[in-house]
Amino acid sequence: MIRGPVLPQLRASVWARLAPQLDALEHGLCLVLEGVDCSAGQFGLVEGLARDAMGAPVLVLVAVDGDGLLTARVHAACEFLARVGGALAAAVPEAELIAGAAGRVLVVGTDSGAAALELLCRLPLPGLEVCRVETFRVAGSERSVVRWLVERGAAVSTGRADRTPSFEVPVRCRADWDELQQQCSRIDPDVRWDGDRFSQRLTWNGRLLGRIETNRAQLWGHDAAGFSLPLASDLDRRRFVDRMLRRFAHLVGIADGAAGAIGNDMDVDAVGGGATSAAAADETLRTTLSTTRLSAEEYSALGGPTAVGSAEEGGSVADDVARIVTADQPVQGSLSRTGSSPPRVGNGTHRTD
Repeated sequence: MIRGPVLPQLRASVWARLAPQLDALEHGLCLVLEGVDCSAGQFGLVEGLARDAMGAPVLVLVAVDGDGLLTARVHAACEFLARVGGALAAAVPEAELIAGAAGRVLVVGTDSGAAALELLCRLPLPGLEVCRVETFRVAGSERSVVRWLVERGAAVSTGRADRTPSFEVPVRCRADWDELQQQCSRIDPDVRWDGDRFSQRLTWNGRLLGRIETNRAQLWGHDAAGFSLPLASDLDRRRFVDRMLRRFAHLVGIADGAAGAIGNDMDVDAVGGGATSAAAADETLRTTLSTTRLSAEEYSALGGPTAVGSAEEGGSVADDVARIVTADQPVQGSLSRTGSSPPRVGNGTHRTD
């Protein structure tokens, strides 16, 4: 008599805590609708229909120990997605799903569902994923980590919190992602990538440099200051790498002298404004380039974001800086641009001061 209502209340309690923070389980995971019937009322409702960062449907279920219908409900959810998953975009337009995107069934549990999660790990169901949320408190505030136990129907051998699904990159962006990895990894040997299926952090000795995310078949870059830009073109990707380099230079202390001038802004107008600021910025770039491990060709490609001249000058100092790195030759004047010459003085000679 007492046990009857306890189990639904426990499921509802766990779901009430998880539903508002699905994004903490996986970047971009967004709850669309609650209460999905995948079994014609036989096994109870699936807790929610969510949309992931690629626009694919995700059926989310809560696991608690003692739920005798959980396994049947999971089976029914997997079969439901196999039958109609590709048509959910049209059937549920308010979910804003991508037509034809492959769906998943995600079972989430806490300490109250440890035994149930262990049982689900033995089910060879395609499209099934299982994770456990471990919560703890630090300095009076609650923190949590996610342990992935099953990925795409395959059990994870360790189930450790640092074992996360591989970063999923849209097919058309894979070459861009490979290029970004290569360039960022050459900043320093201690640069590391970590994250989840749709978000990757770039860190240096635990300090955040930036982040790359997948959002609707597009790569987005975010720097440590919160600036975001789509990585759709070569110029966008060069600007992102340039920001990562400037952040690294600031952290190691080789760009402190010009941090106010170029540390957090890559627009020419914001950086330029006179010979003094240009000289300081050029000196910082020389130090940065000679200290880091990017090649001269890669820095030469950073023409747009590394422009440090005044707004009237336009153009870029990348070619001059690249020569400094490779040949260690001084820059004539103040890094004059093509088509410009130093002002003349009375006898027709060039002013050199």
